[in-house]
Amino acid sequence: MVLKSPSAEVPVCDTPLHEKVLAAVLRNIDRNPDRIAFISAEDPSASITFKEVYGQAHSVANFLSKRGHGHLDVCCQVMQNCIEYAVFYLGALLCGGAISGVSAMFTTYELERQFVDSHCKVVITDEAHLNKVLLATKRCPEVKTIICIRSPGSTHALPPAVVSWDDVIKTPVSALPKYNYSPDDMALLPYSSGTTGSPKGVVLTHRNFTTMLDIVNSHFDNHIVSKLGDSDWDYHNENLLLMLPFYHIYGFGLMNQTLITGTTGIVFAKFDPTVFLNAIQTYKPKMLMLVPPILLLLTKHPMTSNYDLSSLQFVLTGAAPAGKDLCDEFLNKYKHVRYLAQAYGMTECGMASHLPPLDSRSNFLTVGTLISTFEQKIISTSTGNEVPIGERGEICVRSPTIMKGYLNRPEATAEMIDSEGWLHTGDIGFVDEKGQTFIVDRLKELIKVKGLQVAPAELEDILLSHKEIHDAAVIGVPDEKTGEKPRAYVVSASKNLTEADVKRFVEEKVSTYKFLTGGVVFVKEIPKSPSGKILRRFLRDRAAAELVSKL
Repeated sequence: MVLKSPSAEVPVCDTPLHEKVLAAVLRNIDRNPDRIAFISAEDPSASITFKEVYGQAHSVANFLSKRGHGHLDVCCQVMQNCIEYAVFYLGALLCGGAISGVSAMFTTYELERQFVDSHCKVVITDEAHLNKVLLATKRCPEVKTIICIRSPGSTHALPPAVVSWDDVIKTPVSALPKYNYSPDDMALLPYSSGTTGSPKGVVLTHRNFTTMLDIVNSHFDNHIVSKLGDSDWDYHNENLLLMLPFYHIYGFGLMNQTLITGTTGIVFAKFDPTVFLNAIQTYKPKMLMLVPPILLLLTKHPMTSNYDLSSLQFVLTGAAPAGKDLCDEFLNKYKHVRYLAQAYGMTECGMASHLPPLDSRSNFLTVGTLISTFEQKIISTSTGNEVPIGERGEICVRSPTIMKGYLNRPEATAEMIDSEGWLHTGDIGFVDEKGQTFIVDRLKELIKVKGLQVAPAELEDILLSHKEIHDAAVIGVPDEKTGEKPRAYVVSASKNLTEADVKRFVEEKVSTYKFLTGGVVFVKEIPKSPSGKILRRFLRDRAAAELVSKL
């Protein structure tokens, strides 16, 4: 049966994303002209007000427009989380463009791939990552403008082709050229591996994401904030810790939630346990949005006892599943936390599809119910037919927030979204009698390392490019700290090839979270089906048996 959201219907929003967010920013300015929008967690003296966000975003738009940046042109943001991130994103959209977040951990190889695939015209980065951006853009003739945010106290001269951020935000503001806006225009181009393969650009339109923001904020207002506040508590004065990367849809959504609700975002350039715990003690947030590895740290790290974390009332975890034992241990340790809950979603559905209702402290294994506008069905992985309540199958969802498609990849899009608009998530789950969804397994082959996606096919392509590797397959092996670790099974074409050789070869080409930290195992052959598909379940069974034998 098709399940519909129990929440009140939120209308589809056709307002341009930047108009919606900037209108909210103006309301926040009216409420408090000096209200701070973002503060650096590492350096609290670095901050930006909502008023400065609004003014600087218009300066960015004017700068880009004068450089010829216009309708549907893509800007790539290669930077760690910073207080300037939202300013640039809003400015790029104001002059008709779209933005594509890029991990600052990416290698030159990975940067070049995303620059080329996205056809980006502008790249903004920070001084720490400028050199590799310059190397990557050498083979990207479409990139016309590079902007750099200087490091504090830096006196080094920038290369002539690079524009300083300080000069960009000094651009005088004037009327911007008009363009023919459509709610179906691309606004965001995050990259996701989908269910398999190399990273693909996920085209999220203005309608997709503005509707998603309305849905999420409606859910928080009606189902979460109302259950946390005391009579004198004003959610608009809350501090929200932003330690999840802004290039990831989860972190990007939380950043926008700050802009819309008027809360102050505490921005972490990178996750550091001491800075994180000190921020909870200093800014006293009631709510904390995180991923399982951070939940693990809060639960098990002895240093947590040195900090006052008593402000926390609600902790939401997402991006990867958190197990029952971990959740139980967390709640036993933090008796003052009223709710621990899990959410579910993916980049391709616009961010979230399920959020918790907060009806019980112990109801943390479900990912909650469908949020407004969403429909869901569970289908058999063998027949494709719908399964009854309580029976496991693949989760499929449908909503106006579902991506327009993968950029220039119609076949991959058709594999993900069927002719009736159902997004096939590749996740296995079931629905109980209350309409709550439970995730039990992953049909898809993605490896989740600290909530970040690692596609086996990407690593396999790299391994197979090694002249001494005959065949290879990659799986994720369980790890308490990171969730999973990538492990390679390799058929060597040389007796001299070592595990260290293989690891080094991969590490030269990918980000650290994609390293083969789960090890390299040499085998005689890779198990495959008659059609040539890797039979990963046999490798997972082997890995599980090896784990048991070590106990």
